[in-house]
Amino acid sequence: MTIFSRIFVLSVVLGTSAAYAEEKRPNFVFGLGYGLLSEKSLMNIDFKVNIPINDYLSTQVLLNSNYLITGSSSDSFAQSELSSNWFLRNDYGRLGLGLGVSELEPMDEELKSERDVIGQFIGELFLGDFGLTANYISADTTLSNVTSSRIGASYYFNDDLRASVFRENYSIDEEGWRIEAYYQPKKYNQMGSVGIIARTSDNYDYVGAVVQYYFDHAVSLKQREREFH
Repeated sequence: MTIFSRIFVLSVVLGTSAAYAEEKRPNFVFGLGYGLLSEKSLMNIDFKVNIPINDYLSTQVLLNSNYLITGSSSDSFAQSELSSNWFLRNDYGRLGLGLGVSELEPMDEELKSERDVIGQFIGELFLGDFGLTANYISADTTLSNVTSSRIGASYYFNDDLRASVFRENYSIDEEGWRIEAYYQPKKYNQMGSVGIIARTSDNYDYVGAVVQYYFDHAVSLKQREREFH
């Protein structure tokens, strides 16, 4: 994971410098999640930097880490995904392309790590309180709460409460449904949110929760998710 750390830190430094040079404010997000994946513990640690360049173009550095803990080193592993994504956007939607690296590291030291280059496409359409999402990732297998391939819809009950349903792809032949809800309280300057996630499929049933903290100014959840990804 050393190479991931070095690349990530370099990307953050360069991106932040560029953003401030353009007098734009970057958005930092830290997420921590825990749940049960087919009765096995799955922990998620995510860090994301959104960097606006102008009114129509933005970039993003995303690091997702997943730890599947089964009680046995033979099938426990850590999976990390580091990607850089670029977006064209306006008030009605967003289109994005991304490139990154996915690494799967077994807990059993006798097993070899696997590393793949991943490509990503993101498309979103904003229709008032509704949102439509299509996201494709080229990796054969992903456990991440963020980058699984998906298509679905979201609805905002108010500016700080969202519910979504997606059809997701977790591996070559594995599909399932995902339902999630996110709430961002106005207390503490709207700098945190809580999410509940449920996924169902043959091999990837999951229920869990995620807490996100935003290192920025107070904005509503709806505005935040439509300005950033």
